[in-house]
Amino acid sequence: MTNARRMWTALGLCAALTMGLTAHAAEDLPTSVFVVHCEPTNANPAMWASLVDLVALADRYEIPLSIDFTAQWAEMILADAAKVSALALWIEAGHEIACHHHAYWSTLGRAAQWDGYTNTATDEILPQDQSKYRGTMDDYLALLEALPGERRSGCLGGTDERDGVDWPCSIVYATSGHALDDAVSTPTACTLGGCDVLEIGHVLIAGAGRGALRALYEATAPDAIFGVVGHVYNYAELPVAFEEWFAFLAALDAEGARRGTVSGVLDGWATAP
Repeated sequence: MTNARRMWTALGLCAALTMGLTAHAAEDLPTSVFVVHCEPTNANPAMWASLVDLVALADRYEIPLSIDFTAQWAEMILADAAKVSALALWIEAGHEIACHHHAYWSTLGRAAQWDGYTNTATDEILPQDQSKYRGTMDDYLALLEALPGERRSGCLGGTDERDGVDWPCSIVYATSGHALDDAVSTPTACTLGGCDVLEIGHVLIAGAGRGALRALYEATAPDAIFGVVGHVYNYAELPVAFEEWFAFLAALDAEGARRGTVSGVLDGWATAP
């Protein structure tokens, strides 16, 4: 698609969405965050290209992203100076480089696959999973910390309490959730693995009806945070869902006053009087 065609497509989406919107002042809108999960099983050139396209789309609509990388993606990026430079530019543009982890116990019996990192004692890992072990969470965090920027937020997949040992205390903001009900939250102080964090929810864009998502956003009070998450592979399969959501947010809040990264929003929340 040419740049001119992309521009007219974006303008058309904004115009179409605006026609059905209720008028809102920016201060009446909830604050939105958008999180991108980069899965451990698809750290490859095709998914990198899709992520580059997704960031470009977000930039066109001025949507700041929190991009949650797994260790496998960090390895891929660190092996290529051009990719490292791209991350630095994304940070300059207002995006956040954050953390994603598929914890061991929480992935058992689920479609999600363990990423190989855990602070669980190795003799407690099931025999059939021993060969998948890649290291401790210190090893995981060393890869993530080598990327540009600062790691302060993440989705570290701890639905099983035994995975609490994996949480790094340097990550002070947590995100979780897939269901529509998880989209709306206020920051909740909790303890994960002995670490004090603020946690918010998000809904999976691929699982939510797009009309329902927009209606819920417009019905949400301004003192709440509205979180949405999408995988890079979701974008590769259904880019229109992402563009429609970005266009919707841009049409409601042209100045971007009610959008931010996870860390940016929660920094402001933590210091509010």
